Amino acid sequence: MDEIILAIISEITKRSISYALCKYSEITTAPTMEDKRLQDLQRLLLRTHIIVKEAEGRFITNRAMLHLLNIMRKEMYRGYFTLDSMRSQASEGMDHDVSHSFAPPKFNRSKRRIFSPDGAYRNNELQKVIQNLSNIVADAKEFCMFLKNYPPLYRQPYDMHMFIGKCMFGRQMEVDRIMDFLMREEHLSMTRVGVLPIIGPGYVGKSTLVAHVCNDARVRHHFSEIIVVNGDGIDDKNLSSLKDRCDIKHQNNALGGKKRMLAVIEFPENIDKVAWNNFYLPFVGCLVSGSKIIITSSSDRIKKFGTTQALILNFLPIEAFWYFFKVLTFGSADSNDYPELQSTAMAMAREMGGSFIAANFISAILRRNFSVQHWGWCLAAFKENIKRNVSVFGEHPYDLLQKQKHARYQINEDEYMVSDQYHASRPSGDNIPTITMYDIVSGNVNCKGTFEVLAWKSPILPYKSYTISCMIQKEQPMVYIG
Repeated sequence: MDEIILAIISEITKRSISYALCKYSEITTAPTMEDKRLQDLQRLLLRTHIIVKEAEGRFITNRAMLHLLNIMRKEMYRGYFTLDSMRSQASEGMDHDVSHSFAPPKFNRSKRRIFSPDGAYRNNELQKVIQNLSNIVADAKEFCMFLKNYPPLYRQPYDMHMFIGKCMFGRQMEVDRIMDFLMREEHLSMTRVGVLPIIGPGYVGKSTLVAHVCNDARVRHHFSEIIVVNGDGIDDKNLSSLKDRCDIKHQNNALGGKKRMLAVIEFPENIDKVAWNNFYLPFVGCLVSGSKIIITSSSDRIKKFGTTQALILNFLPIEAFWYFFKVLTFGSADSNDYPELQSTAMAMAREMGGSFIAANFISAILRRNFSVQHWGWCLAAFKENIKRNVSVFGEHPYDLLQKQKHARYQINEDEYMVSDQYHASRPSGDNIPTITMYDIVSGNVNCKGTFEVLAWKSPILPYKSYTISCMIQKEQPMVYIG
């Protein structure tokens, strides 16, 4: 009798354990509501991407359609950023301090669902992105129908990664705004030449934006001459000295008597109203009707010099910047196949502040070795340099360089590189250094004292090279060179 009871108890125990294991397996493997939403987001992003890519391949002239395309593009970037952020958080697990471990632990879905403090916020953000994309896709039927009426542009037979670093990224609306200003015919009663101020922080891409607009065939056919003027010392009343600071970008003699001129004036420093008037009034007296002036500066003082509303140029939002940096870094590889590397890249992108120089330089280093160890080392050095500059100077190193201030970068265990400031030069300008930032970081060269380093050479107009003045110092004693 006892043996029968023991056998029954043993069978019940086995079945109970088997049932519990099956239930636990269902809980840990069954897709959660968040997983289903991520799948929905992925499908919506694919549809939106197809529409955006098709629209970007056509010559659209309707401003309302261009505005709608820009909204689609922004929501697409936001969607990719949200999707990659949640995947990165899943890859990192609960350890948010990457400096402790550069190999993110395996993801435990049940832990995230129970213990994540910002789960409600993430779900709300995810739902908003899905809703916005759903509305865009639903409203895109008429957009796609009208899209067929516009001729296709010349298509490059390559994927995005082949030319994203060789074209101006994320400035489509700004280009349309400048084109509208340049092509607009002034009223006959207007005696003044139109002036458009473009304002933005250093290295945000003001010169790049203007150079691409000036290279547009429509602009070159409209103006007989396009010049770029260095604004240093522009308070000089002698207009003949203007030729010494003038770079002729285009001449079109086919326009005959219509000698419309486009003058681009770059102000690296502030300029007061008196100095501007001393230049502007005599200069416009030499221009024919229809000529235009674009002035650029990092100071908002030039707003009052414009005859139209100033164009404010800011760094790209993190969603668009992450899309740019991800495509630039992973190239033809699918970032979803490298979840740990994608998490590392996103952690770095969040700290770059939208800097195109940083994105191009760091992506070039990461592309050299697709290993968790190499990318982990890069992230460790990246975070340590930020921490060091914030500790010593109270600011992020990219903010320091943008303000033309010193920043410090660790090269190895006992040496530091003290950087002075960026210098942007044209190909025909100053001699470009042969030493690159990668040579310094990788230890390929043994530099001493003060020297110049090539940080990045832009492959797009106006083809500027960005160099940095550097100096090697031993950690002890730490002497600041001001």
